[in-house]
Amino acid sequence: MPLYFILSLVYFTVLLLSCLLTGWLLVRKSWPLEYKLLVVLCSLTFLVEMSADLLVIHRIYHFWLYNLFAPVECGFILYIFYRGSTDPAVKRLNVLLLACLPPGIAVTYFLHPVFFRLNEPAALLYLFWELIGACAVVIGILLNKSDSPLGHQPLFWMACGILFYCCIFTLIHAVMNVMPKIQNQYFTLYSFFANTFMYSGFIASFCSLRRVNRAILV
Repeated sequence: MPLYFILSLVYFTVLLLSCLLTGWLLVRKSWPLEYKLLVVLCSLTFLVEMSADLLVIHRIYHFWLYNLFAPVECGFILYIFYRGSTDPAVKRLNVLLLACLPPGIAVTYFLHPVFFRLNEPAALLYLFWELIGACAVVIGILLNKSDSPLGHQPLFWMACGILFYCCIFTLIHAVMNVMPKIQNQYFTLYSFFANTFMYSGFIASFCSLRRVNRAILV
């Protein structure tokens, strides 16, 4: 097994586990539903990734697992954006994206009926939907006239992490289409950056929620 694969496996496992433990240790009953759902999403992601790693180690096809989970992850993220945003326009946009997700999936699989390999058109659809939702959330927060600092707004951290994640992975797909023989080491390196941004954003969201709750109690 290549060394870069082992290192990437260890790094990603530690990153996911750190995010998961942070969420479960800090979560409180007083948290809004959307952030409890974010903890659930982290738990599901950890289970899926560990299952995929086991399949890879045993040389079993695993892309079907990603093809099943990716639309669920996208739906979770869009719904969290809808619940967490206070801007009516951002809420409507994310509802629209959620409504368009099932027909979008149907179209991508009709045009590119691949299930046991990575369905790239479907993956790009999820990235694009999440990118639009994250951009809308960040713009809505920046335009908001509230006195609350950005660092105290959990949704801002989450949206920024997803924004960078989507941009980097969209770039990866574009580069791999132009250079299909790109080495796996480079793909792994870009994946490091993308996943670090997203899960660091999740961790920052949990920490800022904890800080806000403690400020309220004081």
